[in-house]
Amino acid sequence: MNKKLYIQFILFFLIILILFIFYFKYLKNNNESILPKLEEDNKQVQNLIEDLKYFSRDIKGNEYTIEAKSGDNDENNSDIIHLKDVTAKIKFDQKEEIIVTSDKAIYNNNLFDTEFFGNVIVVYDNQKLLCEKMKTVFSKNVAFISGNIIYKSQFSNLYADLIEIDLEKRTSKISMYDLNKKVKITHKKNGIN
Repeated sequence: MNKKLYIQFILFFLIILILFIFYFKYLKNNNESILPKLEEDNKQVQNLIEDLKYFSRDIKGNEYTIEAKSGDNDENNSDIIHLKDVTAKIKFDQKEEIIVTSDKAIYNNNLFDTEFFGNVIVVYDNQKLLCEKMKTVFSKNVAFISGNIIYKSQFSNLYADLIEIDLEKRTSKISMYDLNKKVKITHKKNGIN
């Protein structure tokens, strides 16, 4: 594998890994250092909430915002919220921003575990990752990105079915569902295939 391509690939996944560690460290274990705030436009019809927004900031100024056009509480678990037309933004040091969008998400407002699904797009700088599903399980220190993964950068594309990220060990495993198939990486010359 080309050394430059390998370094770009590792850097991208380190950024995603840092994002997950940030949430686990500051949102789950350090409740004193977080200022959670729930903002809702009071357009509630029965159990439906429209234009909702969850916001938190740690003591270093890093911010996490998850917004949805609508959402409703799970009938069986009040900690679970089903969201539609979702955008999540993670802002580090008031400069760098990672944006996750999806058609739907399931958000646990107690554990901060979030499952994005339906046209999931993760954007950071000039890099974009498309997949069917992204699940962060901060309560177990693990994250999964799955289903027709397409990673695009200025110099390469990667195609896979599953990325498993261990948030404590900071390791990731990229694989295909069919063991006979291989992860595919294509390199672009001068940014063009």
